[in-house]
Amino acid sequence: MNDCLEIPNIRHLRMVQMIGQLGGVTCASRTLNTSQPAVTQAISNLETELGAELFERRATGTYPTKVGLLFLRRIDRFFDILEHTMAVIRGASVRPAPPVERLITATQIRALIVTSEPSTVNEVASQLGVSASTLYRSVREMERHIGHRLFISTANGQVCNKTGEYLARRMRRAVREIEFARGEVRSATGTGNVKIVVGALPMAGSSELATAICALLARRPEARVQILTRDYHSLLDDLENCRIDMIFGLLRRPEWATDVEEEIFFRDSYCIAARRGHPLTKVPDITPEILTQYDWVVPAAGTPRRKQIDRLFEDLLRKPRFGIETSSLATLRALLSKSDMITVMTRGEIALDVSAGMLISLPCRYLNPMPPKGLTTRSGWLPTEAHLDFIDCLRAATSPAMREKGQRQLRELAIAS
Repeated sequence: MNDCLEIPNIRHLRMVQMIGQLGGVTCASRTLNTSQPAVTQAISNLETELGAELFERRATGTYPTKVGLLFLRRIDRFFDILEHTMAVIRGASVRPAPPVERLITATQIRALIVTSEPSTVNEVASQLGVSASTLYRSVREMERHIGHRLFISTANGQVCNKTGEYLARRMRRAVREIEFARGEVRSATGTGNVKIVVGALPMAGSSELATAICALLARRPEARVQILTRDYHSLLDDLENCRIDMIFGLLRRPEWATDVEEEIFFRDSYCIAARRGHPLTKVPDITPEILTQYDWVVPAAGTPRRKQIDRLFEDLLRKPRFGIETSSLATLRALLSKSDMITVMTRGEIALDVSAGMLISLPCRYLNPMPPKGLTTRSGWLPTEAHLDFIDCLRAATSPAMREKGQRQLRELAIAS
């Protein structure tokens, strides 16, 4: 089951937060109008679940441990996100907003996150051991508590309206803080680590990404890294909905995406990719007219690489044959190595194939410069130590010196083979 669906009792999380802020169980129970035994039991249950002590009990009060401070930092962010979200949804109101733990429950949050993606509702409901109707019933209870409709009925069933989409996205972001909290506790106690989820664009720079992952594992042998490769807009949606932590590849943030930030790492360049011994190797100056003589393997329309290919021929009456369209790099490489078909690739992405003798990289002065490559993250994101280490490894792997070293090693391997 996805960790983000394992949400602790929100009232218990508030009790933890109050003890951290007020320095004692008595003060926390009085502020929350809850009995001391209830607060003590809630803390004990959370500590048992986490496998670590969050507080030290002293005669002068109850104080956070080192692990507790890590956990409290994330709990503060969890409540900040939820409270800001509820304030946005409520809008101007003369009545003071009740605490979020009185408006919504962990079960309702989980239900909204699941039902906001209708295509997977039945599958996830089965994993959770409940029916889909039970999840929708929880969301309807949430609607009554917050005073807003979250779903609309369509021919395809219940789907989120704009308020529901916004609330689900923000709740994913809040719950991701809980997931980070668990990971940081595991890391601090030596029982595990945070999972780093990276969205990698096609032609992002697999060599640099592999170098960074190997460097991270040398620092953190217990690290867990998941790489997802999809088109840019799918990954951007995943990033905004906290399904991934970052996007590595071409920086192409749309103007409307105001809640993400970009960091430039390096610049790559385009080239013509073909098989070893291709007739184009005998052409001193590869022009668009010459390139129309060959069949092409192209990516989907609208992608940066496809736009680059289309630009080559936009002023020509005769166009080349775009016989095969694929986003699969494995299929692309196989097709190029077994035929005279050609395509445009980045020099970084083709470097390993060149060193292995499968493909060649040919210059073409008609290819435009590439946008920079780097990292895209959510605005206001607080990385864990594991994420910071990975980002440092990415910066190092994409530095000019490291990239030149990698290219040199590949050339040496090619000569030796």
